Amino acid sequence: MAFQLGEQGGVIVPVMVNDSGPFRMLLDTGATHSAITEDFAALVQAKPVARASVITPAGNTLRTIVAVDRIHIGSVTAENVLPSLIPAGALEPEGKIQGLIGQDVLARLRYTLDFKDRTIEWHQQTPSDRGVRLPLAFEHGRFLVALQQDRGTLRLVPDSGAGSFVLFDARGRAITTIPESSATVELSTAHRTQTARPVRVRELRVGDRIMRNVPAVTIERAERHPAEGDGLLPLHLLERVTFDGPGRFLIVG
Repeated sequence: MAFQLGEQGGVIVPVMVNDSGPFRMLLDTGATHSAITEDFAALVQAKPVARASVITPAGNTLRTIVAVDRIHIGSVTAENVLPSLIPAGALEPEGKIQGLIGQDVLARLRYTLDFKDRTIEWHQQTPSDRGVRLPLAFEHGRFLVALQQDRGTLRLVPDSGAGSFVLFDARGRAITTIPESSATVELSTAHRTQTARPVRVRELRVGDRIMRNVPAVTIERAERHPAEGDGLLPLHLLERVTFDGPGRFLIVG
């Protein structure tokens, strides 16, 4: 199926919700759970069922959880989905978006994101290797990939929803970062913003490839949730990425 690449690199797909639609949503491999906007929940009559803490790059936040009977993405169907609510317009930087599909739906699937052709291929079986295979760890509702660097290992969330390379807590990291300026920027998520500092990563090893002078932002905070790892790897920087959720590996093409 085809997808649209948003202005900030997001993967925008047509989604059917409760047999209505299609609606435009982000396929977000960095999100632990799916989410829909408050006005869209009213449109599809999704009823509140609970309150829960959700992990975002800006930290933990408490959200209302609603019940959705069915979600269809191409040939994939997910039933009894429990997305959280986000404010209307929270995803507007990518255009008019009604929500996002997270790992509560995606973790059990096999699929390839082809950023060159802007297509998604859904796999029934383990896909054949067309690149470097990297092991995935599934922790606290998120996938983390371990990337070996010259000075150690960097554990990153492979994130199709991240607009830029994000690093947490720069001290003692396995890579070298160079400050871009003394100014700070605001990192926006679907629910809140967080102050970050722009930097440049001298070298980032992804499998057998080396990316040099990669723009990034760093977020410093005293405590991190284990699911965050060392940061977020924006997948739109790559050409082709295959997730095998059941097999727990990533193929970078």
